[in-house]
Amino acid sequence: MKTLQKRIHTLVRQVLDSYDGAWLVWCDPRGDWLPLLQRVADDTRMGGFPLEPITGQTASEIGGPVARQRVQARIDAGESFVLLVAAAPDNLGWLWAHTLLAERIYVKSLREQLLEWGWRPQSLTMTDDELAVLARQGLQQDPTVWGGGGLQPDLPLLLEVLAGGATPESDQDLILELTIEQAGLPKIESPQDAQYLARWRTRALARLLVTQAYQAAPKLISDSNELLIAEGQRPMAMELLNRWLDSLRLSKGLPGAVLEADKIAALASQLTEATTRHSPFLSRAAEYAVFANTCARLAQKSGKELLQGIALIRDDLARHAQSFWGDGRDHPQAIPWGELLRLSHAAQLLLDAAPATEWSTPDDAIAWYVGGGWRLDQAGEELLRTLTRSTQELLQLIPPLRDAYRARWEKTLIQWSDIWAAAGCPNPPFSTAGAWVSSLLTSARATAILVVDALRYDLGATLTDQINQQEGAGRASVRPARAPLPSITALGMGLALPIAESALRAECVDKEWRLIEVATGANLSVAAERRLWLQQHNHVPADGMLSVGAVLSGEIPEPQPGRTRLLITDDTIDKLGHDDELELMGAGIALDRYRKAMVLLRDKGWRRILVVTDHGFIHWSGSADRSIAAPAAGAVYKSRRALGYPLNVELSGPRARAPGDQWQIVPAPGAASWSAYGGLGYFHGGASLQEWIIPCILVEWPLEARPVRAALQPLEHVLSVRPRVLVRVERGSMFVEDAIARRVDVVIRHAEQQTILFRSKETELTPDQDVVPIVLQKTPGVIADIDTPLRIQVRDILTEAVIAEGSSTLRIALDEWS
Repeated sequence: MKTLQKRIHTLVRQVLDSYDGAWLVWCDPRGDWLPLLQRVADDTRMGGFPLEPITGQTASEIGGPVARQRVQARIDAGESFVLLVAAAPDNLGWLWAHTLLAERIYVKSLREQLLEWGWRPQSLTMTDDELAVLARQGLQQDPTVWGGGGLQPDLPLLLEVLAGGATPESDQDLILELTIEQAGLPKIESPQDAQYLARWRTRALARLLVTQAYQAAPKLISDSNELLIAEGQRPMAMELLNRWLDSLRLSKGLPGAVLEADKIAALASQLTEATTRHSPFLSRAAEYAVFANTCARLAQKSGKELLQGIALIRDDLARHAQSFWGDGRDHPQAIPWGELLRLSHAAQLLLDAAPATEWSTPDDAIAWYVGGGWRLDQAGEELLRTLTRSTQELLQLIPPLRDAYRARWEKTLIQWSDIWAAAGCPNPPFSTAGAWVSSLLTSARATAILVVDALRYDLGATLTDQINQQEGAGRASVRPARAPLPSITALGMGLALPIAESALRAECVDKEWRLIEVATGANLSVAAERRLWLQQHNHVPADGMLSVGAVLSGEIPEPQPGRTRLLITDDTIDKLGHDDELELMGAGIALDRYRKAMVLLRDKGWRRILVVTDHGFIHWSGSADRSIAAPAAGAVYKSRRALGYPLNVELSGPRARAPGDQWQIVPAPGAASWSAYGGLGYFHGGASLQEWIIPCILVEWPLEARPVRAALQPLEHVLSVRPRVLVRVERGSMFVEDAIARRVDVVIRHAEQQTILFRSKETELTPDQDVVPIVLQKTPGVIADIDTPLRIQVRDILTEAVIAEGSSTLRIALDEWS
């Protein structure tokens, strides 16, 4: 196939290459050839050629003294060039004498030459103006396959006028009118009037919004809507809209444009029956109508019906959350579909966590809890958490959802209390966290111990899943342990030490609990005493005791002889609970801290990490705090969730023993409290499954495991300000367990200047991955030309070493605005 560009280029080169200094005069009285010759001359891929266009007049004649001097200078230099004269061959004016020296004077009109090259018009009424537009459109095509010569719509041109704010040029009028007509948009009457164009853009977008809404919900939008684009024009209209959405540059202004066009489209009143089953709407008013309707319908339900109702539409909510007006869009008018989706996931968790059968023994209840019943609490955290983005309709849905959760949650707490009391108040069949740690410290393997205050079992199980997902392999496992009673920090922290429970005794002095090591009298309720105990028993040296904050700051000593243990502590969750911020922020921020800390520990050589805690907790609205009377007088310790009595006080109800068997502990039944403080919904100290059963997490990497390797898949050209690079993950063996995840970033540099033009965010390459797509962002302020040579580098975050490289070429220009 020989394109029009190649034909023009060949025609020119035949003259210019005939001998050194040969030049050509091209007569173009209508101006049809000028834009074509300029594009061919400037295209360096085909070699191009010098072009000297003369379009101005002097004293009513083409050219002038200055033009003659320019032409003469080229002739004197022996240059081969094309002299384009905007005049007929018999009207060459000031240039007449010079043109006699040219090798050839080209005089054919565009129509004549195209017919000679095989073009055949579909319509005999096609004007020369229409043909000129067709030629500019089809420069990269063979004229013989121009579809019979008909004008083709130019969607990119229309999109620039509609979305890019461009003012149409006069020579674009024909093709723009054709494209507007075929897309079903209103005609532009005053293309040079900026205020008119702004109003036209809003009216045009209103038509597109109504038409898109009709396609999403054809039974709800009337066929007679005056803004609905005709059926035959809809495919092109939707293609135009999709291109607008897909353009990184143009889509930035679309939210504001939609809000203006919504005032004309007036879709909200037509969509009162719309549901999440309908495809997402581009109209913000239409999409919000669906959101409001959905919240209102759900808020009319309660209990199990409500939970099932919101869980059933989870997939539909996901589609809307990912749509143009979903939460992912950084716009103040974004609709909180993501929050509704999060609540839907929580409702499904709540339904899935329900016990399959009635419990017959405490062991049945415990097996349910550690086997997945903990998801009840996971769901509760999501339902109780403060909304990050809300609307009035969404706020009205929250109370019935929380009521449905609390009814199920409190029922399980009461059932546990009843069955535990009926069985004689046995201890759960688990060891303490400290006994578990002690069993793992018998080897000399370097081990970091992370002690977290108030890591409830569901949080431990969630953290375990997150670690395994992050690592791309089964590195972490969780098992249950038993907290002391009362389940408080003063006793639980000491029982997390690698020491036998039989070597400890709880004492209550002045209403405060102490955990005493029987052999030495050390008070292990005091943090300094616990640190001293660890040093004296050769478990952790003084410089091996850190906070999670220090670890995140990179203050991590490496394992070495004499330092094979680290002790790391954190109280973020407990602090959030006591500061009444757990509902506002959730425990997710704490789990993120621990996962990041583990990655840093792993990279420093700590290939085994133990995670333990002192107690769990229950989360209950302080406004629903219910106080009950103590079973007997004489309690020497009283908290919301537990009472402490000496052994000589006779008690008839459910009770257990504190460590050392010197004190009787009476936990509050169900979700009740011995003291109602009000206003604070964070409780611990009692014997609920959530307070008493705690997680112990083991995270291990093989000592011989090595970080994954990386290789770049070829990227010939960079065509966007957000290029996507494909990184291939390579392992040293076929087993994912033999490789360790690796943190990397990707940069694209100017190959010669070494300037970083594009940069990615930090990315984790995991052993279970094959190819990882990584999107880069342009570095603000950098400038680079088209065809700049590029160097792509994958860098290890820890060592900053380049672990994979490749070459590419920049095929767009970068400026300060791109």
